[in-house]
Amino acid sequence: MAAALRPRRSRSDWTRIWILVLAGIVSAMQIGKVPPALSLLREDLSVGLVASAWILSMFSAVGALFGSVAGAFADRFGSRHVAVASLLVMAMASAVGGTARGASLLLLSRAIEGSGFVVTVVAVPGLLVAAAVESDRRFVPSLWGTYMPVGMALALAASPVILSAVGWRPWWELNAALLATLALAVAWSNSRLPAEPTRHSRQFGGTLRAALRRPGVLPLAGIFASYAFQFLAIMGFLPMILQERGFSSKAAGSLTALAVIVNAAGNLTAGWLFTRGVAPRSLICAALIGMVGAELVVFSPWYSASLQYLAAAVFSAIGGVVPASIFTAVPNVAPAEARSTTMGIVVQASHIGQLVGPPTVAVLAAAIGGWHASPLILVPVAALGLAAALSLTRPRWRPN
Repeated sequence: MAAALRPRRSRSDWTRIWILVLAGIVSAMQIGKVPPALSLLREDLSVGLVASAWILSMFSAVGALFGSVAGAFADRFGSRHVAVASLLVMAMASAVGGTARGASLLLLSRAIEGSGFVVTVVAVPGLLVAAAVESDRRFVPSLWGTYMPVGMALALAASPVILSAVGWRPWWELNAALLATLALAVAWSNSRLPAEPTRHSRQFGGTLRAALRRPGVLPLAGIFASYAFQFLAIMGFLPMILQERGFSSKAAGSLTALAVIVNAAGNLTAGWLFTRGVAPRSLICAALIGMVGAELVVFSPWYSASLQYLAAAVFSAIGGVVPASIFTAVPNVAPAEARSTTMGIVVQASHIGQLVGPPTVAVLAAAIGGWHASPLILVPVAALGLAAALSLTRPRWRPN
């Protein structure tokens, strides 16, 4: 797919690249906008605890179920058109959600938003590769890796101010306007691309089989699942851990947002190292080992709260190397006719990790009576990710 999108040029189209990255950031804001608004939603719409949990986890549920389907959809109908359409779908769903008078419509709007989000994150990477010249394809995927931490952190930081000023409904409508604007910007910036061939000849099953048969695809999916399992298990419960160690709820929320955004620094550092010839496989192995070391400090009862928080921030920064490496590797291991499908498989695995990680750690913490036993789960999960990384051969991991 990406090959068909690569007009010959001497310089990368950085305007197009930054618009696409910004589209990812605003898409990720749709995840971060919910947690600070949850108390208002429960009060305004009489949302119960179970419905609240679904509102929070809907994006992960949709991604865990339909990631590969979203990728196949982008491969079949073209990343450019699919990316624009998915942004518009998210905009429409956010606008409708802002008018909800009950939990049912809000949940439906979140499900539609989640569908648009998954399609966006599997369609945009192919457009990014097409916008970059050969020498920049070592770095550009690491920019895409920042969309989630930056988007979530922006929403977490902005939400309390906006919610206290105007409430949750205008915040939803503002997000709808941002998404619609980005859809138009993506359409404009990619309008000069040659038309993509529409692949009606291969059905979804054939595209999926082509992707799964390629060596490296399943290990990449396993690595991303391992990373997402650990990342959300720590960052999801970090506010609670900090509050238990004496931080106020406001301070705990702000510190968690800061810890999340430093993940972007890890992504960018990985991109810089790729340009200097470091193999992504080596970076992933080192990052997973470093994440384990940080986890042991975060959940240890023997260290101070400040040191535990510092370890959580280090965990996030080191962990940022992993998505950057995966986004760099996918175009190299994916078959040309199934690049978005391959990305969909990997993204689907990450959402499965997000869904499974926090509940698993929470169940253990409840059974043991504290967080200190969490590494009993997190370390083996990291070991599985490390084994998957070691199964990848070095030549296959050289960036384009």
